[in-house]
Amino acid sequence: MKILIVTAFYAPFIHPRAHRWTALAEHWANEGHEVQVLTSRIRDKERFALQNGVQVHRTGFDSLKEVFYYYFGSRRARGRVGVLPQRPGLAARLAAWLYTACWKKVFFPDDACVWYFPARRKLLSLLQQQQPDLLITVSLPFTGHLVGLAAKRCYPQLHWLADIGDPFSFRIPPPNNLLFYDTRNKRLELQVLQLADTVSVTTEATRIKYAQQFGNQAVDKMCVIPPLYLPPATEIPAPAPPNPDGMIRIGYFGALYRPTRTPEAFFYLLRQLPDEWQQRLDIHFYGEVFPDIHDGFAPFPKIQLHGLQSREQVRAAMSSMDILLNIGNTTDFQLPSKAVDYLAAGKPVLNLSYSVSDPFADFFEGNDLIFNLSVENDRVQPEAVTRLLEWLEKPKILPETAELAQRMAPYGVGRVGESYLLSVIGY
Repeated sequence: MKILIVTAFYAPFIHPRAHRWTALAEHWANEGHEVQVLTSRIRDKERFALQNGVQVHRTGFDSLKEVFYYYFGSRRARGRVGVLPQRPGLAARLAAWLYTACWKKVFFPDDACVWYFPARRKLLSLLQQQQPDLLITVSLPFTGHLVGLAAKRCYPQLHWLADIGDPFSFRIPPPNNLLFYDTRNKRLELQVLQLADTVSVTTEATRIKYAQQFGNQAVDKMCVIPPLYLPPATEIPAPAPPNPDGMIRIGYFGALYRPTRTPEAFFYLLRQLPDEWQQRLDIHFYGEVFPDIHDGFAPFPKIQLHGLQSREQVRAAMSSMDILLNIGNTTDFQLPSKAVDYLAAGKPVLNLSYSVSDPFADFFEGNDLIFNLSVENDRVQPEAVTRLLEWLEKPKILPETAELAQRMAPYGVGRVGESYLLSVIGY
């Protein structure tokens, strides 16, 4: 097959969509398909390159900040490996204010709108030259699907698969100024659902949410394809032995951003612990911490912030933890892509659940290693502290290698890639 993928985020960008679609593109290329990717430009990368068998075309920029980083560079640029979270300086705070007060009030459909016209021009050119069998557009950002809409109108016979990583018109936080664009958001997302030949989401809860928003007819072409797990390219170091002094290593992996995923409930929980336990916990946060959340860590100097790291470093860090922490989404339909990495690590998981129907808890259903604490108004119930301490002290039986491999089988790149092709044309 000749497959053309449109995604604003692609390797070496650190982003869940980049990880997923880089792995799938390279897998299909290895299987003998001709795979091309249209993505955004990034500093130190050529406009065109053959990358692990995939023809990668780079044009335009996925946001205004990437334009700045490309031309001026920045050793402290957000979204880069090795940049530690820190309190923003005066220039960064001014830029954030301008973004919120001016740019965020007018951009449409999202801050990747500056990518639309370069991507559209390049895509139409590629479609005319290459005549692919399958076009795949990826969100977020939703701008990628707008590019797909333009292509579908010019080439109505082309099979178009719209892969929805995050919903658009009912996204939290809103993707743009709802005062101006709420009705238009819904109309455009419905057009994607209607004109795309196949639509994919990662959870059944998301499919149900779309049915509630747009009616059952809007999800007739929608399929559920689970998160993807890509085994590490190199062997992960053996887990560190237990600390002789009884310290317990807890690791959180993922981004923190308002209002969907914030650490206030975890901070509250730490404050309720006895002093002895506060001293026993060795806590690490890996991932992007947005500037408006950074100050919340100030009262907890023992929490170590590591920022974004490579997948290899993250896997090694996971293997060294005694417990993995998940701070749940405030929405009840989105499953963080890291869920499969947590499952693959075979570690006990402390999950702070913000909704009665929690996709993360459902994903681990039947797994004895998960411990769920319900959160209301950024608080856990007082009795939850006692339950947590009992769980922390309780011996935990980790899964055998064979059992873990069986659990992970549905999420391998081969199975997920096959699910996409089967959903499209029964290949």
